[in-house]
Amino acid sequence: MKRPLVLLSFLLVLPVRAADRQVVEEIVARVNDEIITRTELEQQRLELRRELSQQFSGQSLEEAYHDRELHLLRDMIDQLLLVQKGREMGISVESEAVKRMDAIRQEMNLKSMEELERAVEAQELSFEEFRNRIRSNILTNQVLQRLVSGRVTLSADEVSGYYETHKQEFHRPETWKLREILVATTSKGRTDEEARARMQEVLARIRKGEKFDALAREFSDAPTAENGGELGEFQRGQLAPELTEAVAKLRESAVSDALATRDGYLVLEVAQYTPEGIPPFERVEDEIRERLFMQRVQPTLREVLTDLRMNAYVEVKAGYTDTGAAKRREPPTRKRGRRWRRLRERKEKP
Repeated sequence: MKRPLVLLSFLLVLPVRAADRQVVEEIVARVNDEIITRTELEQQRLELRRELSQQFSGQSLEEAYHDRELHLLRDMIDQLLLVQKGREMGISVESEAVKRMDAIRQEMNLKSMEELERAVEAQELSFEEFRNRIRSNILTNQVLQRLVSGRVTLSADEVSGYYETHKQEFHRPETWKLREILVATTSKGRTDEEARARMQEVLARIRKGEKFDALAREFSDAPTAENGGELGEFQRGQLAPELTEAVAKLRESAVSDALATRDGYLVLEVAQYTPEGIPPFERVEDEIRERLFMQRVQPTLREVLTDLRMNAYVEVKAGYTDTGAAKRREPPTRKRGRRWRRLRERKEKP
């Protein structure tokens, strides 16, 4: 999961009662009518260190953490501004969020959303917070796509020119992108004869023109069935010798004969074949466009976020640094959020 962008505004110390001045919460930043608290900032710091500790250790970890932590508050404010902009634009992400969560479940090889919920809570994160983060990430990505993409243009000559001057960077080993259908034997209580007959039915329907991925969802006993049998991309030497022999003689979109394995009977489809060497321009054009887009999008992204700040009220409490700060606007006159009012009322109680 990508780390959200966040921005801070100001900080208030809120007492439970005036007698003991006990701190309830500290507001670090205000972004229009929403706030960022110290607790939320500290949680982001903990998650940042946990994430970086998977890549670095010792002094390298401390240096990487210092570099990222410096902009953490800025990123939080950015995230909140983008979410607010998404609401303003009327963007709905509910269906996309459901798909994203299901994709995460499949990647983790979990059988149900209940299992995913337990896995999330084992990481000391509530499932609702997990769901909200996914919604926010999807929403901010869609807002950025609408606001940034229109400012980045690439001509056909630029894309083809990049290919000509960077051809060696696109050298590819021989690879096969495969799909599978597995008809299991003993694990499904089938005899060898029953499994072989079921596989022959599958092959007959493939040869009549039915879609391989649809048949995989209907017949396959492999975990890949839900994804239409998508097995992944393999180079020569990464497959078992008998599988390499079976697919090496197939053209793209062709299907192998039934292969006997210890789990049952298997058929493979070559969804895409890439010979060793430099692929033609058409095969890597999208990759080149993505490369060039990412090179140009970063400065444009900062411009977009600065524009959002210029039209927002962002205030950060003294002692905290917003490295993306822009000229501050006057506080909004619209009705403030309930959470903000609740914290203010606590502060003002005698």
